Amino acid sequence: MYFRNFPKTLYSFDFSGSSPASVTNIFARFSINSSVLNNAFGFYKYQIVDGDTPEIVADKQYGDPLLHWVISLTNNLSDPLFDFPLSNDALERKIIKQYAYSSIANAYSAIHHYELETVKVLSEVDGLKTTTTTKDIITLDQYSYTSNTIVVKPLNSPVTETVVFKANNSNANSAVTSSLTTTSTYKPVYVYDYENEENESKREIKILKQQYIDSLTSELEAVLNV
Repeated sequence: MYFRNFPKTLYSFDFSGSSPASVTNIFARFSINSSVLNNAFGFYKYQIVDGDTPEIVADKQYGDPLLHWVISLTNNLSDPLFDFPLSNDALERKIIKQYAYSSIANAYSAIHHYELETVKVLSEVDGLKTTTTTKDIITLDQYSYTSNTIVVKPLNSPVTETVVFKANNSNANSAVTSSLTTTSTYKPVYVYDYENEENESKREIKILKQQYIDSLTSELEAVLNV
């Protein structure tokens, strides 16, 4: 259904160039306008389950597996085999092959990278408590301007600092209005955890609402059927 809308081109299957055949030009490209993709009213979210493919999702949501191209286009899928989350068994096979491990056990002990996790808690007196968490990839070897040396940061050792805000910061006796507590922890990220998180990040996709399918199909035909 998708490729039938693609333009035709002449192609010779031998070096002589004689008797060219009319074939589908699979190199033609069509993409959905970014303003449409970012329109929250035209889509809803879907959680992929193991075993799902674009065809299966299209059948579940639209009742037609041939609309798999809508799933791929709306989610910018270039390789549905790997752009969809892998099952646990498939993920483990991928990790073993990609990292040349003898078994998946290696992925649980090998460190992929280190990260600095920073948790900030802003507490207002008799008010709200807001927590934000950031994670940044770092190296453990940090330069210390105090000692003018390279310092290796300790792992899994939280360091907590608290700053108190007052109604009048220039007056030590002023009433406390809020406090900010920052906890910083250097952590190792193991290969399995990294690959699993990357895999899970692909689980939520967007589904174009069915009432827009006809207009999308018409636009596809108009653009590609030249």
